[in-house]
Formats: sequence, C-alpha cells, structure tokens
Amino acid sequence: MPAINLPNGQSAILYSREEVSERTARKISRAYMKAAGTAAKLTNLGFDDKNPETWTIFSDISDEDQNNLDGYQAELIVGMVKSWSFGDLPTTDSALDLPKATFEALAAACSDEFNGQIDLSPNIDPKAPIAD
Repeated sequence: MPAINLPNGQSAILYSREEVSERTARKISRAYMKAAGTAAKLTNLGFDDKNPETWTIFSDISDEDQNNLDGYQAELIVGMVKSWSFGDLPTTDSALDLPKATFEALAAACSDEFNGQIDLSPNIDPKAPIAD
C-alpha cells in the first residue's frame, strides 16, 4: 500500500499492485486502450505535439476522442486511490477538479504502481523456436 506525498501538503495511499481487482484493472486498461486508439488516430492525421503547425488537427477530433485522451489518467486515480487527504474517494469528475500539479503527480504515481502489475507487451523469448 504505497503512500504518496502530493503538492501542498496533501497525500494519498494507493492500492498496491497485488490489491487491484480484476474489475478495476479492466476499467483502467480499457481507458488506456481508448486513449491509445485516439493517439494513433491523431498520429495518422499528422498531429505532432512538438510541431505547432499540426496542433489544429487536435481541434478536428470529436469530443468523444478528446474525452478518451483525458479519461485514462482520471480512471487511474479513481481505481488506484485507496484513501487520500481530500476527503471522499475520487470519482472521474472530482479527480479532474484537483489542482493540475496534484493531478499530474497523482496520475504518475498511480500509473507507476498499476503498470508494474500489468505488462501490455507480449512476453516473447527471442531464443524460442518459431513455428512454421
């Protein structure tokens, strides 16, 4: 049960990797896949966050796609926070009301803890024989 110090003297206790329920893991993974799909769509349209000339492409995507990008971090916070100094447990709406620095620090800590448990990449042994 990792304890996280947040900006402005706030804190949170996260569920450990071993405590995350399958239901929560699926919600977070689903939010991640939606965000990844939207990111791929933006890349295919030519969006490059380092090139301001492409930023207008972002305004052309749907509200649903924009929500997909935003939803992953909020879902991480909702699923991973066991308790915190803000009172009631977070919802996807209340997480978005956090100060930006707090939201980013908490989302990063939740991601680190969650992704330590779930590896989305295939586990392939490069020395294994390849089937024909």
